[in-house]
Amino acid sequence: MKKRALAAVAALCLGVVALIGPTSAAVAAAPEGAPYVAVGDSIAAGTGSLPYVDTSCLRSKRAYPDLLGASPGAPPVTMACAGAGTADVLQQIAMLDAGGALGADTQLVTVTSGANSTGWQNALAVCAGGDSLACQQAIAAIGDVALLKQETHALLTALRAAAPNAVVVITGYPRLFGTSGETCTIGAYGGSPAKVTPQQALIANSIVDAINLAIADGLQLYQFQYAQTHGGTLDAIVPVDVTGAFLGHGLCDAGDRWIAGLSSGKKADGAFHPTAAGQQAYAALIAAALGG
Repeated sequence: MKKRALAAVAALCLGVVALIGPTSAAVAAAPEGAPYVAVGDSIAAGTGSLPYVDTSCLRSKRAYPDLLGASPGAPPVTMACAGAGTADVLQQIAMLDAGGALGADTQLVTVTSGANSTGWQNALAVCAGGDSLACQQAIAAIGDVALLKQETHALLTALRAAAPNAVVVITGYPRLFGTSGETCTIGAYGGSPAKVTPQQALIANSIVDAINLAIADGLQLYQFQYAQTHGGTLDAIVPVDVTGAFLGHGLCDAGDRWIAGLSSGKKADGAFHPTAAGQQAYAALIAAALGG
């Protein structure tokens, strides 16, 4: 997955450079950076919401960056890619900066990143198979979520260096299974119904909570250090917590599901990702956080 993410980033960067073209007086007077830039993982790419506009990154035109960009008429320059971990997103930022898409005139940057750095998606897939021992082993193999604090700090530092005047929005992740307290079916796995027990749902949701907390801690660390060097002033970074909006819309909830379940069909790559409705919720939450 990481190879796919990096290869797609490299290809898009070459396209950005090609659009910029050779140095000239006209180019020198052009804006420094696109108005809106999006980076991140499969959530920001809209993975699972067909059709894809980039099959290498499983990037959809129904992803929240495209929904946000449609309103002011400023489509995003996006490198969000399925499978991207924090290191990959740092590479996205570096290549967008080098290609001229990020700069002093960039007004908005959105980022969703962190979950892939823990390996928790593998644990979800294993646990859905129904083998309790394999599930426990996969959960035990999840990486140290606390490391996301430093990784988030590094992401924000890189974004601010590349786009010094932009408003930066950093989002969290939704809980997947809700709080029904009962075993629920979340789709099909290997030709059989895939079920999640209340204990498995609780563990998965607690991991998401830990990821969101680490991201928030990383933002707090960044703001603390920024304030120290800027006379107490905080940076224009907007956190967006999506957990409240997704309550009642998880895989084990009775309401409309905003999370895709397991499937052997064309949307199999979108399992445990926001549906089109979930992507709309992300866009609405970000728009509200930005004052509409």
